[in-house]
Amino acid sequence: MSFYLTAIIKSTPGNAEQLKAILKTLVSGSKTEAACLQYDLHQVQEDPNLFIFHEEWASKEDWDLHNVTPHIKKFAADAATILDGSPIIHITKRAG
Repeated sequence: MSFYLTAIIKSTPGNAEQLKAILKTLVSGSKTEAACLQYDLHQVQEDPNLFIFHEEWASKEDWDLHNVTPHIKKFAADAATILDGSPIIHITKRAG
């Protein structure tokens, strides 16, 4: 059964473009994972410091494995000083 989530990530002011570059690298790595069914990155027009991921994984266990991959660890290290708080994760389900 698919596992869905939305992740909300915010950069500190003035660092949106740097964070976007880091996130694009994360997207590239994540999409190579066999269990990754969707990994879409969006940037909020009204607040360019705010980024939203819509993700679908083959299972919760696959998402757990994703969270210990080298590209997740690289994201955490590269973005640590420009994140405005911790990422917010919402576990979701399709409503329709």
